[in-house]
Amino acid sequence: MTIFKNSFIALCTMLVAVALVFTSCNNENEDDKLRVTLPDAPVTAYFDYGQTHSFTVKMEKERSYEIEQVPDGWTAQLESKTKLNVTAPKSGGATSGVVKISVHRKERTVSAQLNVELLPATTIATNANSYIISEPNTRYKIKATVKGNTSQKIDGTPASAVLVWQTSKNLLGTVMLDGDHISFVTTADADDATKINEGNALVAVKDADDNTLWSWHLWLTDYNPEIDNVTNTDGSVMMDRNLGAKGVGSEDIYEAYGLFYQWGRKDPLIMSKNATSTSNASTYNSLNSNVAFVTMECDEETGTIAYTTKYPTQIIRGNETSGYDWLYKNHDSSLWGNTKTMYDPCPAGWKVPSKSVWNDFANLTDGEFNSGWYFRVSDGATLYPAAGRRSFSKGTLTNVNHDGTLWTGYYWSANATTDGKASSLYFNLNNVVPAQPNYRAGGFQVRCVKE
Repeated sequence: MTIFKNSFIALCTMLVAVALVFTSCNNENEDDKLRVTLPDAPVTAYFDYGQTHSFTVKMEKERSYEIEQVPDGWTAQLESKTKLNVTAPKSGGATSGVVKISVHRKERTVSAQLNVELLPATTIATNANSYIISEPNTRYKIKATVKGNTSQKIDGTPASAVLVWQTSKNLLGTVMLDGDHISFVTTADADDATKINEGNALVAVKDADDNTLWSWHLWLTDYNPEIDNVTNTDGSVMMDRNLGAKGVGSEDIYEAYGLFYQWGRKDPLIMSKNATSTSNASTYNSLNSNVAFVTMECDEETGTIAYTTKYPTQIIRGNETSGYDWLYKNHDSSLWGNTKTMYDPCPAGWKVPSKSVWNDFANLTDGEFNSGWYFRVSDGATLYPAAGRRSFSKGTLTNVNHDGTLWTGYYWSANATTDGKASSLYFNLNNVVPAQPNYRAGGFQVRCVKE
């Protein structure tokens, strides 16, 4: 009995010791979980003078917390531990700095910090689906609560703003929701700080459930279409380059390639990676990771305006059931038109052209075909590159002189046809067809005309 009693006491002592060790480990683990983060904050938040921005805060296992650091002249306040309100000075004070939040538990302290900077924004007053952005190292604002070229409210409430894709790494700086606007910061050319870093990008607003509500194309270029344009023989004024192009192709034909568009969609699809490639050019997110454009079969879910608005990087493949339209059931011939529509992808003051602007092009070729045609206009000649197309049934790039296929040019007009197609300018080495009907799921170039 004595042996049993001693063994029982030893066992109890051991269990108590294990329990104490386990409790101690738990307490240590609890301390290890001490956290504070700013999950939705950009690396650098930009402010107008006197402006306040709010940022979500997440704390875990804290016993106490404080705002430990604020730049001179700035104010910061924690609201119910879950929101950080930061206000820039109305005048004077530091132009940049760090706001630092610290949380404490026992002897441990962990911190999160937010870089802040004063950079008053240039607000673009016009509403569009596409914006020409020309100044380097500048913060811009565009309206984030209306649909494209209208004053109609978007469906849902924006909770965040994101960079969906950009055509080169670090093309854009911070993208953030700024009240009922999106603000974004441009960068400068690596070889000339007075010029903008050129390329294309797509920004969007999302709701609290991370659904894309609307998106906008940013054409980052020093091109000014009000100065550099051409007048067609019918009197219409057109841009001298394709929507999204880097140039007019005088030295490099690839610079004249623009973005691709499915007829009636507002969002661009990426170009090829070079003049003869059938592979997509690279695109990147805000972390400079690759963003893929993917193809999806058209069906009752994917073949809708709501779906393509939510997923702007998806290329909808047409099929026999859809009539090779990206819309699955009902062809909507009002998406683009002679009058600028909600879904027109051109910048403010410009629109997708009516088919009549090309009526005489079959008789207006200038010189020899060389990866495209020069067409005579009232004040000279203008190049239309044969940039190929995206297949209406596969979504892939074709007709760019790859594997012996013929160089071809395809340019959408704003006009639908009665057979569920839409009219386009088509040309190759041997033919120029000013108004060829084509399936709407095809991805073509766009050359904008002045409204």
